[in-house]
Amino acid sequence: MKAYYKIPFDFESLTEKNDAEKISLDSSVSQHLFLLATTALGECKFDETYGSEIWEMDFDLMKSDNKLKELISATLKKSISMHEKRLVVEDVEVFVNDHNLGTLGKKRMKKKVTIAVKGLILETNRSFTFNNAFFVGPLSY
Repeated sequence: MKAYYKIPFDFESLTEKNDAEKISLDSSVSQHLFLLATTALGECKFDETYGSEIWEMDFDLMKSDNKLKELISATLKKSISMHEKRLVVEDVEVFVNDHNLGTLGKKRMKKKVTIAVKGLILETNRSFTFNNAFFVGPLSY
């Protein structure tokens, strides 16, 4: 059986001659999807296509929520199909809503993006669901 490792990788553990933390296939795919979603295109110098275009629209808060949903869904589907070969994507749902991150006296509104990816893990032929959220404008999680 293949071994999958938790990211971020704990190099200190290796220098102390301990085994690296292993995770399940589903967790590994989830980690990779989150990494794809939060990596800007061109950020990885070894592969300029790695990542998503979410960062391109990070400060464009004038777009409607529906337009934002469409753009995020399209870029994630494209990126996942190119870079996550262990998963066949059936559906990518995106939910966008305004969220107040401020304190009592100071409002700090951001758009919260929730992503739900549904698919099939090829190796096990089991259904797979990934749910995660982050804020855009500027991007944070």
